Amino acid sequence: MERKYKMGSIKSDVKSVFLSRYPDQESLLKSFLNGFDISYAEKKSLNNTILFVYLLKPEDYLSDAFGIDKEILLAYSPYDTLEPRTIQAVNMMFDVFPFKNRVDTLNCFVVSKDCGILNYAGITNFTEEQSRCIVPFVYEELIQGAHDNWFIRNQLRKYFYDVDLFGYTLPLRDETSFFGRQQIVARYIDAIKRCENRGIFGVRKTGKTSLLFKIDRIIRAQHIGFVFFYDCKSPSYRKLHWNELLGEICDNIAKRLKINIRKEYDEKGIIKSFRYVVHEAALRNKKIIIMFDEIEYISFKSILDSHWQTEFIDFWQTIWSVQSIHRNLVFILSGVNPSVTEVDTINGIQNPLFSIVQSEYLQGLTEEDTRTMIRTLGKRMGIKINHTAISVLYKQFNGHPMLLRLACSYINRQYSAQNRPISISDTNISELQEGIDTELAYYFKHIVSEIQQFYPDEYEMFEMLASGQVADFIELSSMVDYSKHLYSYGLVAKDSNGIPVVNIPVAGRYVAMELAKKENRTSLYRLVEKEKRDDWITQRVKSIIRDLRQLESAIRSSGKNKLFGENSFPEAEKFATIKPIITESDFETFFNICNRCFVESIENYGKSISKNKYFWTDIKSDFPLLHKVLHRIKVYRHSQDHLELNPTVSRQYQEFWTEDTNGFSDIRDQRFAVQQKLLENFLAAIQLEITDIT
Repeated sequence: MERKYKMGSIKSDVKSVFLSRYPDQESLLKSFLNGFDISYAEKKSLNNTILFVYLLKPEDYLSDAFGIDKEILLAYSPYDTLEPRTIQAVNMMFDVFPFKNRVDTLNCFVVSKDCGILNYAGITNFTEEQSRCIVPFVYEELIQGAHDNWFIRNQLRKYFYDVDLFGYTLPLRDETSFFGRQQIVARYIDAIKRCENRGIFGVRKTGKTSLLFKIDRIIRAQHIGFVFFYDCKSPSYRKLHWNELLGEICDNIAKRLKINIRKEYDEKGIIKSFRYVVHEAALRNKKIIIMFDEIEYISFKSILDSHWQTEFIDFWQTIWSVQSIHRNLVFILSGVNPSVTEVDTINGIQNPLFSIVQSEYLQGLTEEDTRTMIRTLGKRMGIKINHTAISVLYKQFNGHPMLLRLACSYINRQYSAQNRPISISDTNISELQEGIDTELAYYFKHIVSEIQQFYPDEYEMFEMLASGQVADFIELSSMVDYSKHLYSYGLVAKDSNGIPVVNIPVAGRYVAMELAKKENRTSLYRLVEKEKRDDWITQRVKSIIRDLRQLESAIRSSGKNKLFGENSFPEAEKFATIKPIITESDFETFFNICNRCFVESIENYGKSISKNKYFWTDIKSDFPLLHKVLHRIKVYRHSQDHLELNPTVSRQYQEFWTEDTNGFSDIRDQRFAVQQKLLENFLAAIQLEITDIT
């Protein structure tokens, strides 16, 4: 059900004085009460015409939606015919008391009984210096629209301009646009009160700077201390040497707290000066909170300004030494690269930030906060994205606030010509998905670019997972720490079965597409090249046999249900000699071998212990990931050996085939894609089942 906005009101003196004299005017004002208060009314004789003029004060939601900060002039011409002098008279009102300096000078509303008023819609030039946007209303339509909550807003959207509340990409400085993050904000406020340093890191545009602004607002509102914010990527800061930047900070503290200080900011004097201002602040019981945003730009990771690669030590040793004496100093770091606090030594010297900053990663909004954000902003714009559609968007972007807003902005623009309110379903999202991906491609690159720069090995891992190489991702992750930051940033997560997945699917598609372009592929899934398939199959089969033996050993130790009984799977020698699928006959042979080795052997063992449903009950319960792969083998094998499949198996076969061959048109590539994905998923399932047991 559409939420009803609070109706506007008519100021008491307008009612008692103006409307008592001109009661017929009340019907004209009814429509405008859907969004405005009537704060002033007067009958004016000007430029040889008569006008009824009003001041309309917009409700907050209209101010947000249309960017109306001041009152709006409304003029009504009571004549049947509209003369040019009427429009000229409206323009003259802007220089007449009480309208001058009080109303929005760029826009006004004009009502006329003459439909010719519509010819003045939009920007009207009065002189070379003066032009205004006129929103026209035909009197008869206005009266009829009195009971339509959206009549005025739709007229504004048609003739005025509306602010795309979703399309805002800069850090959020106002409270009305900030959503979620309550717990982390509370933690940081508590840490600041106890003078404990904190660091907040994450991929681009997750809202780190907006979070700092939110913390700043709370600090100011609660009078906790004085905040000093530094955007370290600004050339005005990053180009300074360490003592110069600290001198800038000294200056700012001294000015804010009115501390008299001798500006000794050379490398020796700065330590004394910085200690002095912090000490003076402590004597006045004033807490100093310094926020360093984009911290990597003034760190040993700096690429643009090489002096910070060595001066980082001096800068933070000085701050650290002062903080160890005066507990009224606390700082918050923010950036993409957390190594500034994670690395213990830099060129053999202890990192001053190591162990004195507790850091965490900022990921996406929760689904509930996502829902609140989209509904709140959408409501002001007359766009309602339903529950299911929001869930689809949330899963696509994992709650990444800016990507969600930009996706909603794109959706909003696709329906810009329609009257509001409008409803958006998950079907609409699916229809627009390709356009959303294209629209946001630049931002995907922006978000993952620094992972590529700071952690190239992990970026390759991300490419691997995005292009479907799940088993390789799992294997490498277990051998070396190549995925730590991917999980911390929220780019990768584990699904309910423990399988690694790209956690922002749209960004994953972008990375997979870029990799496909680089490798001259047309499909996002990385299919092994034809000349390498023999070697790939050989290595993959060896890995499956090796890990399956390890799984069997782990099962014996755990007491779980056995897969194949006391012996391992039969016909291992046949599985060890399988080749890449090329022909239909190869396809049939491959699945017959897999079925005999891994499915029938389990079923036969079950029958030997009097459990005819052993595969479907015990194995499915104990080894769900492995069962999922084996079930796929069973379905593909049935498709080859049975001319007519029962409806359930037939449907499953079609689903599996469509999923596995998506993106491939050549039948030989399709067949091998099925084989490659099956072996990939088989190995991944075995590895994860081992992890689950051990």
